[in-house]
Amino acid sequence: MIFGVLWTAIFAFMIVYLAKQPKIKNWIKVLWRVRRWKRWVVVFVVIFAAIAITYWKHPVVEEKVIDTPALFYDYSANAVHKMDSTGKLKLEPTLDLSKPKPELVYVLPLIVNSYNEIVSKPTMPVLVRMDNNLVIEMRGYKQFKNRAILLTKLLKKKLGNRYNINIDVGENSIHTLRVAYIGKPWDVEQLCALPVLETSLANNIDPALLMSIIKHVSDFDFNFKGAKDKRGILLLTEGEGLEQINIGAERLGKLLNVGISRENAVATFYPDYGIGDKPENWKQSPLAKSWVNQVLGDVTYYRENGLHIITTSR
Repeated sequence: MIFGVLWTAIFAFMIVYLAKQPKIKNWIKVLWRVRRWKRWVVVFVVIFAAIAITYWKHPVVEEKVIDTPALFYDYSANAVHKMDSTGKLKLEPTLDLSKPKPELVYVLPLIVNSYNEIVSKPTMPVLVRMDNNLVIEMRGYKQFKNRAILLTKLLKKKLGNRYNINIDVGENSIHTLRVAYIGKPWDVEQLCALPVLETSLANNIDPALLMSIIKHVSDFDFNFKGAKDKRGILLLTEGEGLEQINIGAERLGKLLNVGISRENAVATFYPDYGIGDKPENWKQSPLAKSWVNQVLGDVTYYRENGLHIITTSR
């Protein structure tokens, strides 16, 4: 719309400027006496008006851009609610989950499991804060004593030096666990690991294979664009955001379940097929063969970095 107004203003300025020139005025007077010229002027005005009205009635629709940080805020908030629904912890009614830090949410199950390892008395950890800091109140103990030391040591061992961990005593002898992430912010590739693990488990596939496919399709860009209306992190014509990871996992699982080889299954995700190319003929394309080999080669990298095989058959 802005460009349309800008070009209209430039066009109007040129007409006014040229119309003031003596030579142009004389040519206009001569041409205006010709009937055909008058008809062409009328036709031009009508066409220009039709184009302007059409553009006004049907403006260009802006493509939707996915807000990646907001995407993982929503995912993280849902993950916290899942833990609450399964009874693994309680949520304080005033808890703000508008912008939970994924680097803390992703390790929340590990923290709760560690709590249960140290604390044998049946109490429920209560999550009271989840933004840039994770705060859990351990209610039910008047004297936590050495349990605080044991829990702190265990969490430091499991979480590493990228997390600050402290346990202190507040009012009514309530012991409060505070965890802050002080490392480098996670990139989208790291943030995708947990969604990939979850959907891989649901579809009985190798999460390392799915991660490698995503890496070589879009390099974890949720706004990636391809040919033939393909878009998103897996260049599909359906779904958006993390939904495409679920769709891709289902598709990969179905292909493997019917006996298609890993190579042929991976080749169906090849993003650069031209018009008339068929996925089943991917071996005839050096580029497609190289792409498939790269995907399969990086599977080992993702396994070594924590994305382990869920089943031994694939």
